[in-house]
Formats: sequence, structure tokens, C-alpha cells
Amino acid sequence: MSNSDRVLTYLVGFGIGMILVWMILARRAAKEEMAVDPWVVHNAQAVEAGAEPLPAAVPAAIHKGKIIDFGYLPSVDVPQERVWLLNFEESYPYVRVVEDLGSGEFRYMAADQISIQLADGVDVTALKPMLDELGLRLRMFNRKEQLAVVGVLHTGIGAVPDTIEALNEWRELFVSAQPDVLRFQPR
Repeated sequence: MSNSDRVLTYLVGFGIGMILVWMILARRAAKEEMAVDPWVVHNAQAVEAGAEPLPAAVPAAIHKGKIIDFGYLPSVDVPQERVWLLNFEESYPYVRVVEDLGSGEFRYMAADQISIQLADGVDVTALKPMLDELGLRLRMFNRKEQLAVVGVLHTGIGAVPDTIEALNEWRELFVSAQPDVLRFQPR
């Protein structure tokens, strides 16, 4: 076999190999496109079970979450807010989306924790009796900013406001207790 035959055989083999690899990758990409996203299926099931779908005005990143609960606050009879609880696999695990029915404004916050800004001169150890009585857990404390992050009372749609209301008995310990708000980068 001459050198030119070897080069020709190599080029033909290389070409056939490239075509096979392209076909395999194209087939794999087509399968992925045809596969149904399990989050979309779960969201559709939650909507069928009574949860309303997330409005289009919500950021695209929020639409990737799995709807785990939905409801109206303070009640279905006198709704002031629509609330969705979402679960995310890769980012912040539990997110609470609140739509004010009067203004149409959306708020995004952690569904499983709140932030407490401690009063001047109050050390985080002063929170222990309050946390023990309510059955709450201190998740994080920033001594420099006097900021404590605390878990919530329960896992329902009203967990954040219920926890903030329950803390009012110990109001002298902190300046503010508020939702752990999520902020999105401008596009």
C-alpha cells in the first residue's frame, strides 16, 4: 500500500468517524429536547390540584421552581395576597412569592427564615429564651451588623408572617423582624 493510499484511507475513516459522532450527538440532543422537564410536570400537577400558576410578570428564574404550596392570605374569603411556596434544587431551596392583590406588586423572600435586626446593646445570646419558647432555631448571626437569621414556626404559606407576629412579644430585643428578602439583578 502506497503512502497516498494510506492518507486516503485515513481521511475516509476520519470523515466516516466524524459523521458517526455528529449523528450520535444530534440524536442525543433531539432526545433531550423531546424529554419533558419534571419540574414543569410537577407544576402542572400542582396547578391541577388547585394551585394557581405563577404569573408571567414573575422573573424567569422563579419559574424554574417547583410549586409546593399555594394559597390566599389572610383567608380565601377575604384575600389580600396570593402566596406561592417554591422549591429549587440548585439555588436557594425554599422561596415564597407574594402578590399583593390590591397593587399587583410581587415580593420574593425566603420561605424558611426571617431576619432580625437586634437592638443596640443586645447580644445574640439574649435571643435564646425567645427561640426556645417558640421552638425556633438560630441559623446565622452577623455580630458586626447585629443581624440574626432565624428559622420559621412551620412550613405553611403563612409561616413568615406568623413567625414575625410571634416575635412581637420580645420586641425590646430587636429593632425589626422582617422577611429575608431576595433581590434580583437587573437585566
